[in-house]
Amino acid sequence: MARRWRLVLIPVLVLTCLISNLYLQNRVGNSHRSRRTHRKMPEAECLHLKSVILNSIKNKWDLPQLYAVIDALQGCPWKSNRTARDLRQSQFIQCCNASHTLLLTQENSPFGDVIKYDAERRTRNVTESLHVLFPKTSPFTEPIRHCAVVGNGGILRNSSCGEDIDKADFVIRLNFPPLNWTEDVGTKTHLVAANPSIIIDKYKSLMDYRKPFTNMVKAYGSAMVLLPAFSYAFSTVVSLRTLYTLEDFGLKSRVVFFNPKYLQNLATYWKKIGLKFRRMSSGLMLVSAAFEVCEKVTLYGFWPFSKNLEGTPILHHYYDNAPPKPGVHAMPDEFYQYLRMHSEGALELKVGQC
Repeated sequence: MARRWRLVLIPVLVLTCLISNLYLQNRVGNSHRSRRTHRKMPEAECLHLKSVILNSIKNKWDLPQLYAVIDALQGCPWKSNRTARDLRQSQFIQCCNASHTLLLTQENSPFGDVIKYDAERRTRNVTESLHVLFPKTSPFTEPIRHCAVVGNGGILRNSSCGEDIDKADFVIRLNFPPLNWTEDVGTKTHLVAANPSIIIDKYKSLMDYRKPFTNMVKAYGSAMVLLPAFSYAFSTVVSLRTLYTLEDFGLKSRVVFFNPKYLQNLATYWKKIGLKFRRMSSGLMLVSAAFEVCEKVTLYGFWPFSKNLEGTPILHHYYDNAPPKPGVHAMPDEFYQYLRMHSEGALELKVGQC
């Protein structure tokens, strides 16, 4: 019995010592350097550090330890691992098939079909008038070389990541973020996903003066506007109104709808892995989809913490400090999944300056 306990405790002690050592190194190092000048770590140390991340239990780390590990990881050049990336992609394809089912289309939701909502017990018949609103086929049948998924975390402020983001072949943004911080967030947008509650709260459900909303959407050019129209009943009403508004004003953007079947399958996938949430964030939905339809995925602005790696308080979003609704999403746990995928070489997670 004692021998069995030693076999369990020794790896735990090794991981604890490594994390503590990284924490002390970074406490000393951060007083002498900025995020741009992280100490380059030897390859063996990088492999060891990534092994710590991949074999650890997040809940066993406090925030200073987690920060120390992430900060040290900045000294390790990111390398794509095609095997890890292909394995993740095959898992997503098997569960969800985003290239075909991410959006409701005339092909996957024919006239006469029944749409089952993913967040409540409700259905909607695909009538002729609804069917014509869907695109004929999915726009994601051909693989995209490089996708940037841009979160709205305060860590993006002063990141100088705009140029890197705009180099991607396909840029995904979340929840109608302002693009005023061009140097940090770039200008390109191909798809912007949004929670209908933003349209309800900021634009009065488009029941009043609609010009401010359409002026905001113009900033995204001809990007697709992706809404979860068939998750809740209130989402359906405001999502359809959004589609009609953009058509009435002659905007280049086209509204498309999440397929609730895709969202339901994706939620099941993540819960089996161990994520616990009432509702997936838009970021998790789109990062997951990007794994299927993009050959390379880079994340920017995904940071669910109130301080940056130097311990300086930052805004919740790069453009405001509005906190998320408590108890709905599991942002820190989602972030930890991204950190693991970065360590595998399956995607690249940018958390500092570019």
